[in-house]
Amino acid sequence: MQMLLHTLHSYNRYLILAALVFVLIRSFAGWQGRKPFESLDNTGSLVLLILTHLQLLIGLIMYAFTSTWTQTAFANFGAAMKDPMQRYFAVEHIAAMLIAVVLIQLGRTFSKKATDDLQKHRKLAIYTSLGLLILVLSLAPKGLLFGSLTDAG
Repeated sequence: MQMLLHTLHSYNRYLILAALVFVLIRSFAGWQGRKPFESLDNTGSLVLLILTHLQLLIGLIMYAFTSTWTQTAFANFGAAMKDPMQRYFAVEHIAAMLIAVVLIQLGRTFSKKATDDLQKHRKLAIYTSLGLLILVLSLAPKGLLFGSLTDAG
């Protein structure tokens, strides 16, 4: 079961990356070019949202039930916080991914509620960009997202 979930989690990230690129290109082009918000824009953001929520669901199942990283960390959480890899998988990765999912969700929600096309593109571009930024910053499995900010001094 762990191998299947890990494989799905791994391959789905590439679909998410493709959807992110598509949505960002369309939303920035629509925002800067003052283009209409078309059904393709709506469908693209919906596909991104579905893939993101699927990734979250798979990740949460792995986090709670099948991951040896989190099981080891929860057995001795104090020791896990001193180990950058265990801290990354037990705390940093899940926290950053939850923030990224929330930002992508907000982009979709706010763009749907916006009344004009320029605002739809702008909100989708901004929130999706922030979500992508959090994703990229948190992918290094060394606890770099939060660890390097506090360990640098």
